[in-house]
Amino acid sequence: WQNKFQDLKEFKKENGHSNPPTSGHKLSVFVSIQRDSYKKGKLSQERIDLLNSIGFDWDPLETDWQSNFEELKEFTKENGHSSPHFDTQLGSWCSTQRKNFKKRILSQERIELLDSLDFDWDPFETDWQNNFSQLQKFKKEYGHASPSRYDKGFNSLGRWCRTQREKYKNGKLSQER
Repeated sequence: WQNKFQDLKEFKKENGHSNPPTSGHKLSVFVSIQRDSYKKGKLSQERIDLLNSIGFDWDPLETDWQSNFEELKEFTKENGHSSPHFDTQLGSWCSTQRKNFKKRILSQERIELLDSLDFDWDPFETDWQNNFSQLQKFKKEYGHASPSRYDKGFNSLGRWCRTQREKYKNGKLSQER
């Protein structure tokens, strides 16, 4: 145990954390056993204290979630919204939170934390509603609801309208919409 602990101490010194990769690393089994033993109440206080002395991460999944949440908090502060682009690491994490929410496997505590950032639980619906609102303003200003890609400042709205028309023709636009 002491030799593995020394190896983990060295790993932490070199990497700045005590979370070796979960597979293929010589310390992954040792670290996993320590976490399991701790959860089961079978790890001595002496070993707990030694592991704590190097900042051992007892729950890397929780640490990772909190780290992503802090990143989202910073993103929200900088951008004024909580919907990073889906093809970024943070956007992917947000998608996972939405999926877990829909599956009802996201804890109430995490839901409340995300809600504290005005987390957008359905960015596709938000985007649709924003475009519809923009179309209403366009109609009020121009007297019709057919913006084209040539209308100054409205080319993306024109594309959105074309998409809605295609969905309607193909029977894929809900009656409500």
